[in-house]
Amino acid sequence: MSKKSPLVPCLSLSLGIASGAALAANPSVPDLASLPLDQLLDMEVTGASKFSSTLADTAAAVSVVSAAEIRALGCRTLADVLATLKGVMVTTDRSYSYVGVRGFYAPGDYNTRVLLLIDGVRANDALYDQAYLGSEFPVDLALVDRVEFIPGQASAVYGANALFGVVNVVTRRPEAGAPAVAEATVGSFGERRLRLEDTLSTAGGAVVRLSASSGGTRGEDVPADGAVTPRGDFEQRTSVALNARYGGLALSLVQSHRTRGNPAIVDTVAGDWRTRNIDNQGLYDLTWKGSNEAGEQSTLRLYGGSYHFVGRFVMDGAPVTINEDTDTAHWVGAEAHVTTERIDGHRLTAGAELQSSPMLRSFNADVAPASEPYLDRNDPSRRVSVFAEDVWRASSAVSLDASLRLDATRGYRAQASGRMALVWRATDSLVAKAIYGTAYRPPNDYEAHYQIAGPGGYEANAHLRPEAVRGAELNVEWHPDANDSLSGSIFENRAERLIVQARDDDADTYTFVNQGTVVAQGAEVQWQHAWAQGARLRANVSTSFAHDRATGTPIAVYAPHYIANLTALLPAGAGLQAGLQWRAVARRGGAGAYALANVSLSSTTAAAGWSWAANVQNLFARRYSDPGTDLEAQPSIRQAGRSIEMTVSKAF
Repeated sequence: MSKKSPLVPCLSLSLGIASGAALAANPSVPDLASLPLDQLLDMEVTGASKFSSTLADTAAAVSVVSAAEIRALGCRTLADVLATLKGVMVTTDRSYSYVGVRGFYAPGDYNTRVLLLIDGVRANDALYDQAYLGSEFPVDLALVDRVEFIPGQASAVYGANALFGVVNVVTRRPEAGAPAVAEATVGSFGERRLRLEDTLSTAGGAVVRLSASSGGTRGEDVPADGAVTPRGDFEQRTSVALNARYGGLALSLVQSHRTRGNPAIVDTVAGDWRTRNIDNQGLYDLTWKGSNEAGEQSTLRLYGGSYHFVGRFVMDGAPVTINEDTDTAHWVGAEAHVTTERIDGHRLTAGAELQSSPMLRSFNADVAPASEPYLDRNDPSRRVSVFAEDVWRASSAVSLDASLRLDATRGYRAQASGRMALVWRATDSLVAKAIYGTAYRPPNDYEAHYQIAGPGGYEANAHLRPEAVRGAELNVEWHPDANDSLSGSIFENRAERLIVQARDDDADTYTFVNQGTVVAQGAEVQWQHAWAQGARLRANVSTSFAHDRATGTPIAVYAPHYIANLTALLPAGAGLQAGLQWRAVARRGGAGAYALANVSLSSTTAAAGWSWAANVQNLFARRYSDPGTDLEAQPSIRQAGRSIEMTVSKAF
């Protein structure tokens, strides 16, 4: 943990390339990391709208990280991927990972203000509205084709939670003839993991891929609250994913289980390893896509999900008790939309969505010694939505993208959200965008209904209102040649009625309240360069300044004034790729500024199907911290030291 901010933003350098086994398993997957930079504007993205588009034409300043780059950088989690992007701050409480975007980060908000999609399907759970981004992300990174990050307000496309950004994880398409893969990982703190993948196909054209992984780590000794929790962030995790396709049909089933130590939670016995979180997630999706002779594209999607959480807390008191939260959510939904170009010069998309959550159950009781339940309630919910988007191409160089969505959530007024983007493609290599959008988020079930009587408990607030955000951005992308790319944005976001946790000191209870306005302004700049030998460099710097207005709980203080990254992909010769990452982040509340280095080394060719990759995170074993849940009760949380990981793969 640094005592003062460095005077010059530090850089982040990362090198490497995908493992040979992974590429052998997916020979048809384009390597976006090797595209000439002047072709990136024409790269396909799918998360900015309900239809696929090029990066140049999207109504947002989209960032894309390919599978090759993910593996090259030695990223272990989705949060690691997001940490390399401009304007994104990643933190962890040693149990879950969280993101702040463009000057907004509210400790304890459970990633409710960023929407996570997996292949375009909402993955935030229905009870906490949480986007799971760290090791709790239910899909193995080895199955990911690319990660798209869409900053800005996207409620006009996806509804609630898309306040500051959308993360769309696009998984690999199952391909007939792909080899089976066995993969083993070992690392620091007793890390062990095994992953198996196989693909089957039929003569009729159906392709099914099954992937399963299991493993964990014994954990690091974690200092917190004046004590050290031995092996405090231990973890055990299993994940199973089935992906199938047949013609226009695609099926996805994901089931994951994770048990993770939670060593830095307030009001628990410091140093007691029994405090932990258990997450069980299930995501299910059946999608049909088709088109007619007129070129109209139709999509029909049925989806569902489940989330079961067990939080076990060794509470500090007289006597010491073990308290347990047991929360369960089940949801199902259906969505249909059609895209047509029947009107000359227009690309129009219209559709509707229905999501029902019949089970949103919260239960809390002491288990040792046992007590009567402090909380036991189920609050079903339902949301009905209609939406439309029109892309009007006024000329070969100018287009206007306008989106509108109306969401009606049980218990709250119907909410309209809009987004408009004026796109000017001045030349094949220069694009400018002016973007304005609004977004909203109603209180989730936890914020609206969690209630436990007594000291240290929670009081429900029947007067909570939805949050609202509006933002504007000017973005320029310039790709002068195949070797260079420059982009920049200036932005302002205004958030009103933010839902935060407040404490009543007289009653010794917590409650959730709406508070005033937070305004953030800032700028982002990114440069990319490619060499003929295959080396690549990407540097970005983001700066933002946030201001609280009439807020009881401080928010703006957690926004770093700068974030800097520099990443590169470089061949190291002799069939190897080497990697080095640097990342620098300014002070955030009670957590000081820091700069980190990560290194990686991987094989680029598979000898008899064998390949390997190794990485070291926090190379210089820096002592640094992330923000805690409260400036007074927990201003910072110490982060992990140096760790080493090595993966060996075999393709059959």
